[in-house]
Amino acid sequence: MTAARIDRGTLFTIWGAGGSAPTGDPRRSRFGGDTICFEVRRLDAAAPPLVIDLGSASLNLGADLARRAAAAGRPVAAEILLSHLHLDHVIGLPFFGPFYTPGAQLRLHCGVVDSAWDLQDKLSRFAAPPFFPVHPLQMETVRYARFDPTRPFELCGMRITPGLSHHPGGCCAFRIESPDGAIAIIGDHEHGDPEADARMAELARGADLLLYDGAYDDDDFARRRGWGHSTWQHGADFAREAGAGCALIYHHQPEHSDDELDAIEARLRRRLPVAAMARQNMRVLIGPEGARVLDPAETVRED
Repeated sequence: MTAARIDRGTLFTIWGAGGSAPTGDPRRSRFGGDTICFEVRRLDAAAPPLVIDLGSASLNLGADLARRAAAAGRPVAAEILLSHLHLDHVIGLPFFGPFYTPGAQLRLHCGVVDSAWDLQDKLSRFAAPPFFPVHPLQMETVRYARFDPTRPFELCGMRITPGLSHHPGGCCAFRIESPDGAIAIIGDHEHGDPEADARMAELARGADLLLYDGAYDDDDFARRRGWGHSTWQHGADFAREAGAGCALIYHHQPEHSDDELDAIEARLRRRLPVAAMARQNMRVLIGPEGARVLDPAETVRED
């Protein structure tokens, strides 16, 4: 018996969950080796998808956006939030196919720059010769915007509340609210700064789905304090205190294998049963019953 297609709710897709650097290590085939790229899409609303970060996984997202747009007979469109400009979060930008697609409607937003022009200037320093053969950010398909990291705004039929995390150079975490529920993305963030921790707690409070930066464990954290990341142990405690319905730990370090991440996940679930380690291509549906991880065989509305 074929399962019915899902055509209502808010779909959260993890295109990439890795941090620091992409890895093609075959020992990381189940969790995936691409760096951060998320997509949030309201299935029952005529709004473009919301993309968070353009890590190496954005190559696959771009191809899927183009496929879906072609099937629906419409231009490729997306609003793209950049949490910050560290390389693992923008390394896929030059390879994001929609930038090169005539008629595409794309806008890049960032809150840790001085202006829209500053955002374009900073990104163009590496997405251009001599580091890349062409200038994708000079295409007519892309526009730029700066948001105030202290004020909520609306995008794609959703309310976005940003907050500055504790990370070198600045970074924005996000609370994304749709009529179906709330998603909190807390990363890159190093716990221990009282003001930043309070901001993160407010963003995460009561979220149906929480994504938390658990790059390290407690032993790693003691050696890497100041690097701007948290631990999976703190993530579990943070999610419990926030009352999150479902918690996913991400920003997996490239040296971690599937087996190592499996072992961390087993310990994580003993600490917090509603938590898991994020996996590349994982899809989570936010709806009346909260957050539910979809089976790969389940289909969703694409038009």
